[in-house]
Amino acid sequence: MAISKNYKLVRKGIPLMLVLLLIQFVVGMYLNFYVELPDKHPGIHGSYAPSIPWTLAGHAGIALAVHVIIWILLTLGSVALLVRSILCRHKPLIIGTALGLLFILMAGSGGLTFLNRGGADKESFMMALGFILALTSYAVTYYKTGDA
Repeated sequence: MAISKNYKLVRKGIPLMLVLLLIQFVVGMYLNFYVELPDKHPGIHGSYAPSIPWTLAGHAGIALAVHVIIWILLTLGSVALLVRSILCRHKPLIIGTALGLLFILMAGSGGLTFLNRGGADKESFMMALGFILALTSYAVTYYKTGDA
């Protein structure tokens, strides 16, 4: 069976996602230990939408802006990998990249809620759990699809 272009692209994209996830984790830990989020900002106790451009503009510091940029890249990358996996009709890739996307969305949801609701421990746990599950999903998928 010939290996498709989409299959090769997904296999090349997964290590990039793993590296981005690890960078995201390090930046998140830096934020957790060294950055105090402001009590008032657009979106606090309301819609998440105003928080994203406010954060990207650097109003809460460069570390949080980088964290949000990486989250956006992870989300877009996850969608792209899932679409490519569907196009190549490779079931293990579809399952693995779908799970990766799901867990990145879970972590992102926790992050937005953390930012807008005052930083509760449950949102921090949701980000950490989403991270480790996404990392595991992509790593296992990469390992298991190496001989296709």
